[in-house]
Amino acid sequence: MASAKAMLGSMLGRFLFTDARVTQVREVSRAFRQIDCEGPALRGQGWTPGDKVQVFLPGLGMRTYTPLSWDEARGATAFLVYLHGDSPGAKWGRDVCAGDTVQFFGPRRSVALEAGDAPVVLFGDETSFAVAHALRTGAKRDVTPLFEVTRREDCAPALREFGFEGQDVERTPGDAHLAQVHERLREALHAKPGATLVMTGRAQSIQALRSRLRGDGERTTPRVKAYWAVGKAGLD
Repeated sequence: MASAKAMLGSMLGRFLFTDARVTQVREVSRAFRQIDCEGPALRGQGWTPGDKVQVFLPGLGMRTYTPLSWDEARGATAFLVYLHGDSPGAKWGRDVCAGDTVQFFGPRRSVALEAGDAPVVLFGDETSFAVAHALRTGAKRDVTPLFEVTRREDCAPALREFGFEGQDVERTPGDAHLAQVHERLREALHAKPGATLVMTGRAQSIQALRSRLRGDGERTTPRVKAYWAVGKAGLD
């Protein structure tokens, strides 16, 4: 049975949400699918790379995604869906087909960069591939990403397609891998003086890495956007 929240979203969706049609669903790897959408309502939305949308999943609630791109003249956008376990987002990503209608709220501000062309050093995980791609291609920034991933083989095709091959560290028990992530982030920041540090993905990893960087004397104030946290269903 649909939850009360899902039913309320269905009713409000008729008045508040933007409608689009799925034009293509493409397998990027066994862990990722790209969902392309088009519709007149997508034109002139004022999207900025790094913005988010909240997609309404019928019977499942809402899930937040960072668009890979947004063509305001044509009215087209695309999402990268991480097929992780049995989560509502993964279920939708596996079941959605070309021709389906998608409703979502947004775009709205999420990861915002200051004006200019300062380079970006970005930490994240599988949920952060889209924002890294959007900032590099949409915002035309020099982006140096580093992702913690659960299975490198599942992520390699997507990272290769988006030009981020080799920019990942596989998770290890007890978060021991964060020592390597920390070292590589520190090297990237030293190699890119004046870079903006963007930290996304898992809340616990962000907290641990911020603490380590502060211990190094790193004075950069990061842009932080946790997408999820252990023990919680999801963050906005």
